[in-house]
Amino acid sequence: MTIYYEEWLKKELVCEECSWQGTAEATARGGLHRGIYLELYCPECSHLLDILIFQETHSCAHKKEGLTEEQLKAMDEAEEEERQYREQCLNSAGQLPDLPDGDLNLVWDQEEGDTRILNGEAVIWSEPVAYEGFERFERIALLLREKYGERVKDLAPTDRSLLFLYGDYAPSLDYIAKVRKELFGVDARIV
Repeated sequence: MTIYYEEWLKKELVCEECSWQGTAEATARGGLHRGIYLELYCPECSHLLDILIFQETHSCAHKKEGLTEEQLKAMDEAEEEERQYREQCLNSAGQLPDLPDGDLNLVWDQEEGDTRILNGEAVIWSEPVAYEGFERFERIALLLREKYGERVKDLAPTDRSLLFLYGDYAPSLDYIAKVRKELFGVDARIV
């Protein structure tokens, strides 16, 4: 997943399916989901290459011109809810506990309204669940890799976490598989 930046069209991409190489400008563009996620597909074989994440300041979701007082109040309330949610989320590797030496086959789980990261039976992190949480999956996976290095061999989703992890966004399945392969060398796709 690529965070929006001004020159994203120049990003070099390689297709794992057909070996096509080129810039994001030459890709086939998929849907713009929620006004934030833009899918980039291989122009040769239509394989998902990347998902571009537009920061909220670059999306149309935060434009306030022309809104009524009620709409502005609702937007402010939504922003406050988002701020409170973000305060409960993993933001740095320093928030994670130290773990004993050895390989780590971690699990992405969900219990009621919480996403939990498990090492065996031990919960090493818990935060509020996010619907279509594939972006959180990647962020947390990167922080786990930062904290524990090559010791992390996988972050495998449980069956009960899949609904909220993938949601209604079909490319999220391929995206999670891509994150697991790139970070942990795991070639797994959950169907």
